[in-house]
Amino acid sequence: MARAEKKNRIKKQRSITWRLMRGIIMILFLTILIPVGAYHSLPEWVYYLAPGTRLWFAMDDINNAYGTPEFDETLRLVEKRFDSNIEIYTEDGRFIYSTAALTDPLPTDLSKAPTVNAKYKLTYQTVDGEISGGNRGFLLRTYNSSHLEIQFLDIYGYLPGGERVEINMQVSQLSSTGKIYFIISFVTIMITMAVALFMIMLYIRRFIRPIKQICVTTDKMSRLDFSEKCPATNIVEISQLAESINLLSDSLDTALTDLQQKNIKLQEDIENERTIDNLRQTFISGISHELKTPIAIIQGYAEGAKMFYEAGNAETATEYCTTIMDEATRMNNMILKLLEITKYDSGAYEPVRENFNARELVQDWFDRNASLLAEKQVTAVNRIPEEWFGNGDSVILSSVVNNYLSNALSHVEGENRIEATAEDMGNSYRIYIFNTGKQIANKDIDKIWTSFYRADKSLSRSQGRFGLGLAIVASIQKLHDELYGVENRENGVRFWFDVRKGVNTDNEA
Repeated sequence: MARAEKKNRIKKQRSITWRLMRGIIMILFLTILIPVGAYHSLPEWVYYLAPGTRLWFAMDDINNAYGTPEFDETLRLVEKRFDSNIEIYTEDGRFIYSTAALTDPLPTDLSKAPTVNAKYKLTYQTVDGEISGGNRGFLLRTYNSSHLEIQFLDIYGYLPGGERVEINMQVSQLSSTGKIYFIISFVTIMITMAVALFMIMLYIRRFIRPIKQICVTTDKMSRLDFSEKCPATNIVEISQLAESINLLSDSLDTALTDLQQKNIKLQEDIENERTIDNLRQTFISGISHELKTPIAIIQGYAEGAKMFYEAGNAETATEYCTTIMDEATRMNNMILKLLEITKYDSGAYEPVRENFNARELVQDWFDRNASLLAEKQVTAVNRIPEEWFGNGDSVILSSVVNNYLSNALSHVEGENRIEATAEDMGNSYRIYIFNTGKQIANKDIDKIWTSFYRADKSLSRSQGRFGLGLAIVASIQKLHDELYGVENRENGVRFWFDVRKGVNTDNEA
């Protein structure tokens, strides 16, 4: 059934060669047929259009000069320009002007013009016909003699004073008719050729349009855009080509989409593997470096505690055991911080976003560390507006605040002032933590976010600082896809981090 339908559809179609040949033959046939038919079907009066038009305008010139001193001169000019003979008769039939008569110039008032001898009238033996309209008309006259036959085209009309004017122009049948035939033939051929070219253009466009569409489709395919499809036509070859291109486009689109998806997944796997490998190397390198000292201390103090215990010096042995416990606690805290950084960087932790009061996030640390601030005589100021709410994981963002403020408390000097401020950045709030004291050296300012890096090497190990706090800040901010940074100020250092704007949940309640 499908094969029969396909066969019927092919029968309705024609090959491009057959269609072009049929179209060209028909166009050439019409190109020849039209001028031949026009040549044989034109009426005879068409051949007198050119001289008739000339005489018509000559009559207009005479009418316009009537009653003016230039009237006689106008008659002479018409006679000369159109190689014609003019005769004028008054209303009562009196013959007052002839080109053949040598008379004085006509007066302005033609009723006073003298009569011209009748012998100067032109006489014709045959009159073929008359064409008239209004107060003007045409006559086709023939003068026959024993030796020759002369044909005249005569236009007659009436002047404003009622006088009848006749302008006679000899028509050379060979030259004038030949010229008219040439003009008419030329115009006919030009019109026919223009029509033929237009028809050819329209006909060719039927073939060019689908080919252009195929070119557009293949061009987009070359740029890996498979959205365009070739339309079907009623021409066998172009339809087959369009169908093949559409099938190729679909196949390439499917293959490319599948390849892109596999590449994306492969890239993600590579990036994850690279990230995990980097984290593993960082963890191993950092922890191995940081654990060397406490392990050596624990080993040495353990041997000393054993020695003093065996010697009966329990008090000294206890002191050594206390040192061992402190070092073990320090090692545990360091490992916990490293695990925290690894958790954020590996993508295993998904932040739980919620709305929180930005001011309270900072104020909570100030309240919890009030005694420590008082002990170090540090002035703590919280200038974050109470109505500003952020959106994010407040649990881990409190770790950002804790690390910033703990770092500020460790480095505060001079005026001993820590100040928290905020700035509206449009879609987020930028929270600043400032402390008076020494500035960060330019060589260290880009490295302080690296694990185990301490810009101030003078800090004691007993303070429990590992160089991991700012690395945790960087990991948390990257997890939230927000910015962070540090800048030296005139009398201290200012750290900052961005939080996305939230809504005031207190007002909603």
